[in-house]
Amino acid sequence: MSVYFDLRNYRWFRVLGKRLIGGLATLALLSVPVSLPAYGQRLDPVLLDAFLTNPLEAEPRDPLLPTAVVDRPLSPLELYDLEVALFQLDAQARALLLAEQPDDAFALWIREVQLRRVFGLEAELEALDRIGQQAWTSQRSQEIRLMAVRLKRIWEAEKATASLERVETIATIAQTLRMRDTSTEIYQQLIEMTATDAIAQQAWEVVLAAHYLQWFEFDDAAQLYTQLAANAKAEGNTLEHMQYLTDLIYSYQEAKQYSQALPVQTELLQLYRTTGQNYREPPLEIDMARNLRALGVYPQAVEYYNLAYVTAQRLELYGHVSTVLKDLGDLYAEQGLTNEALTMYNLLVRAEQQAYNQHGILAAYDRLGQLYLSIGDTDNALVAFRAGVAFSESLKYREAYFRGEVAKLSLDNPPETAIQPEPEPTLGDSLREGLRDNPPFDLAPVEIDPTDVEPTDLEPTEPEPVTPDAQPEVEIISDEVIDVTPDPGGNIAP
Repeated sequence: MSVYFDLRNYRWFRVLGKRLIGGLATLALLSVPVSLPAYGQRLDPVLLDAFLTNPLEAEPRDPLLPTAVVDRPLSPLELYDLEVALFQLDAQARALLLAEQPDDAFALWIREVQLRRVFGLEAELEALDRIGQQAWTSQRSQEIRLMAVRLKRIWEAEKATASLERVETIATIAQTLRMRDTSTEIYQQLIEMTATDAIAQQAWEVVLAAHYLQWFEFDDAAQLYTQLAANAKAEGNTLEHMQYLTDLIYSYQEAKQYSQALPVQTELLQLYRTTGQNYREPPLEIDMARNLRALGVYPQAVEYYNLAYVTAQRLELYGHVSTVLKDLGDLYAEQGLTNEALTMYNLLVRAEQQAYNQHGILAAYDRLGQLYLSIGDTDNALVAFRAGVAFSESLKYREAYFRGEVAKLSLDNPPETAIQPEPEPTLGDSLREGLRDNPPFDLAPVEIDPTDVEPTDLEPTEPEPVTPDAQPEVEIISDEVIDVTPDPGGNIAP
């Protein structure tokens, strides 16, 4: 039996007995602009009324409550008996949930929440918190909405006079029930109430900022993190300062406000350098390069990629090395600098070998094959895809894709009927033996030509038309050392 069916039938005779009054009450409930959560307004009015009614005033009276001849409070013995009965009700609900009867379980729990009101607000809040968590875990949207409406009414009645502890309790339950606007209001009140306690106030500001992020309110989050970062800097708390700058950057990034994120990233990068946290520099420099790329400031994006590449190579952070090479290859390809893009992708193969990342090698060969195809070099594309076949077979991953690419190119380029030379070991065999099992990285890695100049101008400029170069002499993949210095004539448009 669902909570909907249980509560509606529990109240149904009352509605039938007072049809006219009930109809007017329902109309009033639907027409008056009450301040409830949006999802609460979609609840059936009869269901909502059944849940919100004080159990001591409900008709018919709950069987767990003693029958009263006159209107009087319950005696201590009656309260004790009721509390024991409610503990049993909770145990029954848990047993039903374990027996995979969630509708019946939550019908009992909703009944318990309503009856807990007899013991006062603290008891009711405890039940709302406990059962609210269970409802969220079990994805019971209707029960969550019912409890959210009740908590909203409690908050409206209590917010003017509630103690700090009471407000904190309500805040916890509102968060459990995912009440966005109510939680925001409560956190703001908690910040005001803790104005004389700087540590507590800061803690609630952090909670509110995280709440904004949770609900994608990035502008509000950015304002709070800006204030928190400034306070931490003034107090000389470097650790908190870096954390709040990181959160502020995240807020700007999610809001796609890249130009606002860059100055904060620059400040954070300087902190990493002054505190000796060099291992954190490459990912931040990569993010800065991507922001500059999104803004169309390509030359400075390449400068930051260079900085990230050099630092990552020095610290042997090969995952970041691969990221730089992938991004640069994509950037050069977008700008029509095919030779430079091929150089980056060839070096990417080596970087992934150095990191023993065979899935990365597979993706790099795919990039090479697609780029060769884009310039009409089907011979080298075929070599790249065949290399991909060799690795996909060993990984048992994307075999059909690479074999399909090889098959298409083989059909488009049938072999000539000429006397064939003596058969040699296949490329797949040599890749298995040479590249996968014994990666050729005993030589010092070749670096992208870095720049010592810190990027300063972040203003995007109009890109100039790129004059296409002659079709490049593409390289067949081999184990020779690859020169990754870009062609002096192949400049990225500013």
